[in-house]
Amino acid sequence: MEQNIEEQTQSPEEKKETRNVFIGAKVTPGQKEYIKSQADQCGMTVSDYLLACAYNYRPRPRLTKEETDLLQNLGNCRSDLVKYTSALRGMSTKQRMILFNQVPFMVGWLKELGNIAESVCQFLNAVKERNKIPSNEKSEEV
Repeated sequence: MEQNIEEQTQSPEEKKETRNVFIGAKVTPGQKEYIKSQADQCGMTVSDYLLACAYNYRPRPRLTKEETDLLQNLGNCRSDLVKYTSALRGMSTKQRMILFNQVPFMVGWLKELGNIAESVCQFLNAVKERNKIPSNEKSEEV
């Protein structure tokens, strides 16, 4: 019983096993450089990269400077869309009718604007997610 309580109170970091067993493989110098460059592109160590690949996980490369700039621009666009939506929601019905002259159009427009903002937000969160090494449990289930 005491052991169960101790296991339940440990944080996930305390339960993590330390990787201390070495596995070697002979590769050509060109293969070594290729593997290292792939790991670097993904923002991972060679060990993490090879382990992820061994579990049939394909790590995604990190964003280039140009892609990061585009992503920042997309984030700014999302911010503008949210501001416009908030401003329009803050207007009185009369002000919105004057602005758009048709209430059904206004409601449809706001819904679409909200959907776009949500889609952009989901995209931003997906792109920001770091590469992970699959755990043993997940790989054994597959």
